[in-house]
Amino acid sequence: MRGVFAVLSILLALSLASAQGRVRAVAASDLQYALAEVAQAFERRNPGVRVELLFGSSGKLYTQLTQGLEADLFFSAERLYPELLEQKGLAEPKTRRPYALGRMAIWTHKDLGLEPGPAALKNPKVTQIALANPVHAPYGRAAVTLLERLGLLKRKDLTLPGSSKPFPLLSWEEIPWERLTGGVEAYWDAGPLRRGKPRFDFVYGENISQTAQLALTSTRVGLLALSLAVHESLSGPGRYWTAPLGSHMALEQDYVILKGRKRPEVLAFHAFVGSPEARAIFRRYGFLLPGE
Repeated sequence: MRGVFAVLSILLALSLASAQGRVRAVAASDLQYALAEVAQAFERRNPGVRVELLFGSSGKLYTQLTQGLEADLFFSAERLYPELLEQKGLAEPKTRRPYALGRMAIWTHKDLGLEPGPAALKNPKVTQIALANPVHAPYGRAAVTLLERLGLLKRKDLTLPGSSKPFPLLSWEEIPWERLTGGVEAYWDAGPLRRGKPRFDFVYGENISQTAQLALTSTRVGLLALSLAVHESLSGPGRYWTAPLGSHMALEQDYVILKGRKRPEVLAFHAFVGSPEARAIFRRYGFLLPGE
């Protein structure tokens, strides 16, 4: 029995040692480039610490975290999911912070020869538009609300399960997005986008990064995070139009430390995200910043 306890003690010590000097963050994929640069800047200032990043859709990452996904911090593209983690007791109290306000962009490939913007989406050349799945991706929800505000989508006369109000009367915040599993056109009329075209389809990415790849390699048009559209991988082969503030669902982006993960290096990275150096990186990728 003593031998078993000795082995367990050694394994525990090795596990704790491996965790020291490492910060594991899971993050919304609109941060693919910006947060990677923030992590590199942090590592330069803290040579003994390595930041590991895992990107995905905020909704799916939230679900995985509730199911035991190992992580120290969670960066969401919508404040809803960190709030839910707090409510479930899965986040460290008083560590949730806003880090940015996300922006939407309409991106078009230069090969189309179209000026990016709302008018381009009605052009007969545009027969497919890439957007993130709004069921679990905040940028997909923002994309749908942008099209609605632009008059390119109109809600159908439906009453959704679990709602006391007709669907057209629901505010963006009241829409039960996670239940809209039938695709956008099951709930919205896309007539203005279909008019005068031989065909038209929405093509869904599982997250906003995958959506950007679909736009680049397949659809040639996408409703993307501005933070991705400004990167050279997309700004080189394409052009983008930045959606005005208030033209889509607000993407108030929060981050939080997960329960039991307040190690010194995690707290240091948590603090660094709010530093002038990190904020300058977020700003360069088109994010609006808290307090500005």
